[in-house]
Amino acid sequence: MTDHQPLGNLDSRVKAVWRRSQRLHVNAGILAFFRWGVLLFAGGVLIDWLIDLPSPVRMALLGVIVAVSLYHAWRSGWRKVRRFDAARAAMQMEDQHGGMESLLVTAIQFRESKTAPGTSQALQEVTCRRAEEAVASVQPEKVVHYQGLRRPLVIAGALVLLIAVFGVFNGPFLATGIARIFPPWLAIAYPTRTQLEVAPDKIIVKEGNPAVIAASVKGVIPRKAKLALRTGKGDPRIHKLE
Repeated sequence: MTDHQPLGNLDSRVKAVWRRSQRLHVNAGILAFFRWGVLLFAGGVLIDWLIDLPSPVRMALLGVIVAVSLYHAWRSGWRKVRRFDAARAAMQMEDQHGGMESLLVTAIQFRESKTAPGTSQALQEVTCRRAEEAVASVQPEKVVHYQGLRRPLVIAGALVLLIAVFGVFNGPFLATGIARIFPPWLAIAYPTRTQLEVAPDKIIVKEGNPAVIAASVKGVIPRKAKLALRTGKGDPRIHKLE
């Protein structure tokens, strides 16, 4: 037996299982990052719309969105990403199939090391040959299943659909929310269904003289409106208008 017994079938199956495992973990992390990122972004936009967050708070909000999404991505899959380890992959194959009694792991260990003390060269050759025969029936897609990605994929697809539908009905609002969170330092106001324009925007009036405030209404015009007037630091006076 040579120091490196050729194990063509075993090597190809081991590498295929390792590659499928890495793709599974990477994709699981990406789906978790996207899922949590979209949910936190939607919640952040809602809060920003309700109370008009200043830029520093929106920057902190963006940091929270990214940090929490990265944490869940790491927890859901990225922490399991590993460098290639033939023995680990062989053990994974044995755990899935069963009945091999560490045959694959032993063959890899024999191949990667010199003849172990107290072990005959003939025994190692027999072990490697049996491993080559046993691994021929192993299918990597049955060792590493992708069924676990179905639920995260469905959730991600549902979130994409909801965002797309909302964008169709209120694209300017969605665009503004994205612009206010990414990047958070932009000073952009959320659009409203009713727009008011006051002309002129500044009026200087001598105390005691009358003043005319002209305003134009665009968009959706409500049936009734409330006009709040406040002079100095006094309480506002509310006038109801048709």
